[in-house]
Amino acid sequence: MKAGEGDLKLVRATLSRSLSAPFIWGLNPIGEKYGLRAQVLDAMTNADQQRNIQTGAVEVGSVGYQTAAVMAEQNIGNVKIIAGMYVAGQNLIMRKGVELKSWKDIEGKKIGRPPGSYAAILFTLAAEINTVDLSKVNLVNITPAGAPELAALKSGDLDGFVMWSPVIDRAVIEGYGYYPECCDIGDTKEFGAGNQLLAANTEFLKDRKSAVNFLKAYVEAMDYYRKNPDKTLALVAQYTGGAPAVLSESMRHSGWTYRVDILNAVNVAKQGPKFGFTRADASSKVPVYFDLSYLAEATGESVEQLGTYGR
Repeated sequence: MKAGEGDLKLVRATLSRSLSAPFIWGLNPIGEKYGLRAQVLDAMTNADQQRNIQTGAVEVGSVGYQTAAVMAEQNIGNVKIIAGMYVAGQNLIMRKGVELKSWKDIEGKKIGRPPGSYAAILFTLAAEINTVDLSKVNLVNITPAGAPELAALKSGDLDGFVMWSPVIDRAVIEGYGYYPECCDIGDTKEFGAGNQLLAANTEFLKDRKSAVNFLKAYVEAMDYYRKNPDKTLALVAQYTGGAPAVLSESMRHSGWTYRVDILNAVNVAKQGPKFGFTRADASSKVPVYFDLSYLAEATGESVEQLGTYGR
């Protein structure tokens, strides 16, 4: 017999209206099997989502790969990262007709990036690893809005820009932008293509059974939506209002995994002072913010397996 809504444990989640976690927006049909019901509180930024989790406004939510370092500097003690979520979904897009065969070809080009964003950080780090002289790149600060940047790309005011899906995918679908094969900002061993992670309030984690059950539903839902792209597309279009063709292109350039890469998070944390998301190097404290024991119990995989995604 199907459980009534009142019999289900409510788990509140904080997420952006994006492709990052359709398996939480659409968790409930699967969650019911585990006695759970999810309710989403949408929030735009990693900082907002972190705040919602640490204040207890929600039980779980998405955070970024740099968030552990930020929490370490802020001495946040009641939030743990418990699973992976979203990879890629942010990259460099170039205007058609502007040829890019290698990273070095970026020199001399006019490239926009939203200052302080994780996409901009990954772009800078990847460019440096690939020996780009950034002093020879005409770097322009842009807004995170998307529409003005797309107009600038189309008109030729920008040769390319760094941002996230589905904004950059609109340029592809509308015919004036392309992804340069040479230059994926997430294609570095040191920093990877990690985007979003799942974090939880430690008060919620005290109820270990509920936390593990939530992760069982989370992993099952992730698998379901990965295997049913048409249903994923319909769901994401519903809660984002995005055009299906653009969202479908976005799904080609991003993915989901419940595994994480802790070393990538540590390496990113070392860059905190350089990019200003921390004042000091907090990398030594980053591993403490990961607790994958709940996910290990939910999946049957070892903590080591779960924490070394891609290695």
